[in-house]
Amino acid sequence: MNIKKRIVPAVLVVSVISSGIATYNQTLNVEASSNHLVEQEKKQQEARVTNINVLNTMTLQVTFNKPLVAEDVDPNNLENIKKQFEFNHGMSIVNVPRLKTGAKSTYIVPVTIQMDDTKYSMSYKGQRVKTFEGTDEKIDIRNTQQVTNDTFELESFLEDGVTDYANIIEAYRAGRGDLAFELDNRNKDENGKRFEIISSLRDRVVTITGSNGERFVANYVPFTQAADGRQAPKFRLPAGQQLKPGVTYTVTSKWADLENKRFKAQYIAPLKLQSAEAIDNKTIKIVFDKDPGMELFAGRSIELQGEDGSTVQAQYRFSSRKGSVGIFDVTSNTLKTGVKYRVVPMNNWATADYIPLIVK
Repeated sequence: MNIKKRIVPAVLVVSVISSGIATYNQTLNVEASSNHLVEQEKKQQEARVTNINVLNTMTLQVTFNKPLVAEDVDPNNLENIKKQFEFNHGMSIVNVPRLKTGAKSTYIVPVTIQMDDTKYSMSYKGQRVKTFEGTDEKIDIRNTQQVTNDTFELESFLEDGVTDYANIIEAYRAGRGDLAFELDNRNKDENGKRFEIISSLRDRVVTITGSNGERFVANYVPFTQAADGRQAPKFRLPAGQQLKPGVTYTVTSKWADLENKRFKAQYIAPLKLQSAEAIDNKTIKIVFDKDPGMELFAGRSIELQGEDGSTVQAQYRFSSRKGSVGIFDVTSNTLKTGVKYRVVPMNNWATADYIPLIVK
């Protein structure tokens, strides 16, 4: 009798525990199923690639079934956006997709240099893989010329059927004025003229070889490719290097076909600093002796040498030039109130007599 009494509660305990485990497992299964449905619904809401056109060796034109959300085209989110595009053969995007003016969901997508006749695959956000064939088609560039002792430019023209992407994307339309226009899916304008498109030159390079045997890889200077109403992106030699007067230089590129690829270097007098004014302890207004007429301050830096022995560096704020005036932002430390600084251009891109600056 006592044995039975002991067995029955034990059976009940096992039954209750088993029931609890079953209920717990059911709850987990319901939650997992719910999460799976949420994930599936999220994927269904994501934009999907419907078409890929290869425009040139560094540019794709990608059409989605719907517009991309703001966070997926935000330049501040570039590193995350890069992960959304998965390619084979080591390809990647180099800047964010840009919606074409007048299009609903067709984007200009700059990529690393393609290999000709190579089959590429692309998956967006883990979706079904799309394929396209790589090309070595380059963009026609008419001229190259020196603009400073360490910088030169490559210039193309609308009349030659070449347009910078800044002219035909929605993000820049308002600021391009008369230069803004629309292209259809075949990149023809309203008159039927077809255009080659220069996509973002972020991280692009060209090679420059001198008749004296010198050879350099020159880097694109950010924010210069469609500045001052021209299609004349600037490229700069490595820090400390300069073009030598009298030497003939030849420019070659994996993405540009240059019609006039040579220029003879000459000495160009650098800009001269006239005055400096601290807007606050992190921002400086620099006035030069003349307006360079183009975005030549880009990528330039100055050093502020304090009488107390401290040093502070500042870099030009892209696109801040107003005539001969440029804004420079402090990149290391901050300016000290009451300390007198001497302003010195770095790497000899400009000259300066004793230019004092004091933060009040």
